[in-house]
Amino acid sequence: MDAVRFIVEGLINSFRIPQTSVHQLTYLAPTKTQVVGMLTNIMGKNERDYYTLLDKLGIGIVPLHINSIFNDAWTFKKWKSSGAGRDILQRERIYMGKFLIYVLTQDSHLLDDVMRSLKYPSRVPSLGMDDEMVIIREPQKITMESREESTVHSVFTLEEGMKFRYQPLATKVSNLFPPRVISVNLNFNNNVTPRKPTKFAQIVEFAGLSCEMSRNKDLYIDEEHQYNIEFL
Repeated sequence: MDAVRFIVEGLINSFRIPQTSVHQLTYLAPTKTQVVGMLTNIMGKNERDYYTLLDKLGIGIVPLHINSIFNDAWTFKKWKSSGAGRDILQRERIYMGKFLIYVLTQDSHLLDDVMRSLKYPSRVPSLGMDDEMVIIREPQKITMESREESTVHSVFTLEEGMKFRYQPLATKVSNLFPPRVISVNLNFNNNVTPRKPTKFAQIVEFAGLSCEMSRNKDLYIDEEHQYNIEFL
C-alpha cells in the first residue's frame, strides 16, 4: 500500500500532556492529533478539514533522536479572582528532536496532496506550539506491506495483557529514552463547545529503541529502513 514518509526536525518543541497545567509535561513524540494539525496547516486547510483528516489519515511515528529535555520557566500575572499576584509556569521542552513520520490513507488523491504540501508547504510548518517551527526533510512516497510482527519501531498501542522488552536501535544514538506508557486521544468530538477528546488509547513511547512485544500485531513494513510501523 502506498504511504508517505518524511522526517521532521525541530530545535525546540513541546508536545504538552493535557492533564498538566502549572508544570506542563511533554510527550516524547508528537501525537497523531498534533501531526495531523501540522499537515492541515501546511496544506492550507481550515479547522473543519482538520477533523476530516483525523478520520482519513493513519499516522506512524518513530522518534529517532532527542538531544535532551529541559524546563522552560516564566512568570505570569493571575486574575484578581484567583488572588492576583504572580505565579511561575514551567514547561518541559524537547531540544533538537528528530522524528520519522509515516502517513497512510485509502484516498490516493489525498496522499498526493499531502506529498505536495510536504514539498511545497502553504504555511510555515510548526509542531507543538504555533511558534515551534520544524524543518521537513526527505518527503518520499513508498510502498508498505502489512504483516504480523512482534518487533515494532514506532510508538504503538498497548493492549490488555501485552508485555514488551526493548533494545537500542542498530544505529549510533547518543541519548536513549526508555519506554513509558501514556494515555493519548486520537480524535475529537467537535460537535460540542469546547471540543472534547475522544478515542483514547494507551500508547508506548520511546526514543532510539525498538520493542519486542509478547504477541504479534498487524504492522506495516518499511523495507528500506527495516522498520515495523503501527499506524494510529
